[in-house]
Amino acid sequence: MIEIVKPNTSLPIVFIHGSFANANSWRKIMENMQKDHDCLAVNLPGHGGIADPKDFLNPTFEPEFKAIIKAIEANLDVRNGVHLVGHSYGGVVALAATMNKVLDVRKLTLFEPVAVTVLSTFDQEATLKEVDEFVEHYTAAHQQGEAMACRYVMDFWGGAGSFEAIPPHVQIAMAEMTNNNLRHWDLCKSIVKVLADYQNLDIPVQLINGEKSNSIAKTIVSSLDQNLPQSKAHIIKEASHFMITSHADRCIEILRNR
Repeated sequence: MIEIVKPNTSLPIVFIHGSFANANSWRKIMENMQKDHDCLAVNLPGHGGIADPKDFLNPTFEPEFKAIIKAIEANLDVRNGVHLVGHSYGGVVALAATMNKVLDVRKLTLFEPVAVTVLSTFDQEATLKEVDEFVEHYTAAHQQGEAMACRYVMDFWGGAGSFEAIPPHVQIAMAEMTNNNLRHWDLCKSIVKVLADYQNLDIPVQLINGEKSNSIAKTIVSSLDQNLPQSKAHIIKEASHFMITSHADRCIEILRNR
């Protein structure tokens, strides 16, 4: 876990990383934000040296929620609430934690949350079918022994060539996390909320897409933006799904938006 804590009166920020990543994903952003905010980046189960969860057969968000709460209790004062920030799968966890009132979230920022169940809630069935077909193909490739099946996920969200651009030693490490990622897909499809749940989420929510990102990611964000009462959507030019590292400066600008 990376934590940088400075005493001040600003709303503390908790960062949640995506699949195949860890708390270090937020390093550059945290180095800036910690100038005037208490900040904490949490490693989710199965990431950053944290043990795998034990619920692969019947996954729930409980291991993620427990990891976040444990890290906060050890490092941050959140008695006045928290600004929760998530990227990709971390955005799904952040949204679920907020809607299930796991934390007192006063502000929410989601960088391309892959919350695919919102597609069903907001009547985007054709787009949801695309996701289901992709996951079926990806799962089959892994089950058939394709060592680098994780390449499909990276290219799906980040665009063709995303996986090849990653250093070989990182590719190998990612491949070892494929079962964890498949668990994440199950959870991304498991959030059961109705339209009113989103319409009653009356806190400021920032939603961010990359200009070059997958159209499905854009549909998820636009659907949320149309149905959350205090949302504001942003597009980062020239960025794709992995914007928090490739376009950290622009991400910082958005996080500093009042």
